[in-house]
Amino acid sequence: MNVKEGLLRGTSLLRDSGSPSARLDAEVLLAHVTGQDRSWLLAHPDAAIEDADAFVATLKRRAAGEPIAYIRGFKEWRSLRIRTDARALIPRPETELLAEAAMTEIAARLARDDETVIAWDLATGSGAVALVLVLRFRRALELGRLRLIASDVCPDALELAAENLAAHGVESLVSLACADLLEPAGGSLPRPHVIVANLPYVASAEVDARQGSLGHEPRVALDGGPDGLEILRRLLVSLPERASSGATALLELGVGQVDAVTAPAPAGASVTVVPDLAGLDRVVRIQMEGLRR
Repeated sequence: MNVKEGLLRGTSLLRDSGSPSARLDAEVLLAHVTGQDRSWLLAHPDAAIEDADAFVATLKRRAAGEPIAYIRGFKEWRSLRIRTDARALIPRPETELLAEAAMTEIAARLARDDETVIAWDLATGSGAVALVLVLRFRRALELGRLRLIASDVCPDALELAAENLAAHGVESLVSLACADLLEPAGGSLPRPHVIVANLPYVASAEVDARQGSLGHEPRVALDGGPDGLEILRRLLVSLPERASSGATALLELGVGQVDAVTAPAPAGASVTVVPDLAGLDRVVRIQMEGLRR
């Protein structure tokens, strides 16, 4: 089988399976198997595929709905290579907005405050957001001006996060914790000034349908209860007790969930919305004032 034949076969198989990007998927998978980039493949249509069986195997996995990021074992996200597998969600483009909002908030606090800033990445999953933050604020972390905590309720996800941090040589700058939301805050861990959270926000019925990547990603990282907001509400209720006075919470949400999250926000808090590039409400910023430690 040569490159041209492989791409034709792969595109046909993936199109029949319902893939909306069959040709692109076939090219990406063939590039992965051959170790060549896509431009090389397109320039060498007659080149033989040395391990055609491996290519066919990846096509079958993709046709069954498995995400390409799991097949390749990584996701390119914010110019970083993030290890990915079934232990955690695949980093989404939408979460880049959450990371940007977190960087803006932390930078402002470092410039304004003399005390050490405590930032907490909840439901860290693969550790993608924590990795972006530690690379952005490495010097502040080394000087003790910033402390970064990354937690997850799932030990397997934390293991993957640790692998990603270690792959970039920054594992010593992040405190990893297996925890349910902010449960250790005020006890074994300090109360945060900045909370960054990409919590499960998919409705249970949608998860049950198991369509697309939802059929392969871990349910615990997706299922937010009947309306998708069960875990987010638990976090909001806990903020007055667990967060520092004047803390800021940055939450990634699904489309149409903003109003439902605004209602249970702590008393006295101000709520603003950060839209994505498509103009959709994607990140909510909750600024708390006058809360007791």
